[in-house]
Amino acid sequence: MSETTLRPSASSDEPIDATVVCLLNFLAPNMTAVCQSWSAKTRHLIVLVSVAMEGNRAWLAEHGGLDLRVQRTWTRTRMDHHPGGYSDVNYVHMPLDTIAQLRRARPDVVVSSELGLRSILSDIYCTTSGWFGLRRRRCQLVIAVSTSPWIEASRSSFLRRLQRRMLLRRADAVTYHGPECRDWLVDLGVPEAMLYPFDYAADPTKIHTGPIESICSDQSPSLRIVTAGQLIPRKGVREGLDELVDVARRMPHLNIHWSILGDGPLISSLRETPLPENLHVDFRGNVNSSEIREAYRQHEMMFFPTRGDEWGLVVDEAMHSGLVVVGNDRAQAVVTLVHDDVNGYLYQPGDSSTLQSAIERYTSRSCDERLRMRIAVRESVSGRTPEAAAQQITDLVAKLKLN
Repeated sequence: MSETTLRPSASSDEPIDATVVCLLNFLAPNMTAVCQSWSAKTRHLIVLVSVAMEGNRAWLAEHGGLDLRVQRTWTRTRMDHHPGGYSDVNYVHMPLDTIAQLRRARPDVVVSSELGLRSILSDIYCTTSGWFGLRRRRCQLVIAVSTSPWIEASRSSFLRRLQRRMLLRRADAVTYHGPECRDWLVDLGVPEAMLYPFDYAADPTKIHTGPIESICSDQSPSLRIVTAGQLIPRKGVREGLDELVDVARRMPHLNIHWSILGDGPLISSLRETPLPENLHVDFRGNVNSSEIREAYRQHEMMFFPTRGDEWGLVVDEAMHSGLVVVGNDRAQAVVTLVHDDVNGYLYQPGDSSTLQSAIERYTSRSCDERLRMRIAVRESVSGRTPEAAAQQITDLVAKLKLN
């Protein structure tokens, strides 16, 4: 399968002479780092967000020194029921002043995330900049898509697919954040020549960048595992705990210490779960960036039992921190970054024997071998940085402006 590639501009140290508007739901911490690097590579980057922060996020709303503008938005909350058996709260933002904001900004390129109203209005603005085809469009439209076929299983109505096909056909370029997303876009009819990578990158403030130290003992078999995320049905911690209980009972010789970072409506039922003597669970609640970094330093394995994630940035955070990841194919980050028995392990949700196999294969290694594997994990994602992601989108903007 071919893939569109871009060559960095010869004068990549100089900012692109363009005004770019990036439209997002909200500015997540990881995207802050990308936009900061992107802004340094662009004459003027304006970030339009539908809301300062969504209600189910524990993050603080920060502008990161960017030209950040909050739109006038109507938000509808709905419950998505996924055929995988879980339900999830979804915020549908309708930024009503998008065209007015773009008229004030007069961008050369608009980068609009997702396939809803913000991208529809962005398309209308860019189309009118060329007087509906009567002259060359002054503004180019990039639609940034972040999804996966598994996530889209609950959003697959005929009318929705038709609307998305029509919208994507009108873009000058479409970006994807992972191979599953790319395949989904191709299946939706987007020509491969229009597709460009725009990778997710972990928030650098949450990554342990210090030396990776061995925390195991060949004489006393033990394993320190960490999980980070909201305690909601979609994240699969309920199922993950049940599976880890099964594993602990079948491996009584192994002391398992599991730290859970995050909070949510499932916390009470999780705390009440009976545990075997060799499984110790530490509920740490919501934690800040420095506490996340310290937690990554203290553990050697990330368990990611999600039931559905379009990506899963905690996988990036853990791997950059030198943690071996055990995850499943419901997260695109796991499918993309984890190579079984090389820098992590794959298991099948609902089958605790596959989780047991992953843990057995890892703990059967000597402490030195485990340490070498963790060092290799960090090296395997060394190129996935906010700067690299910013360069991807900067090169695309430069190409569109040149054309």
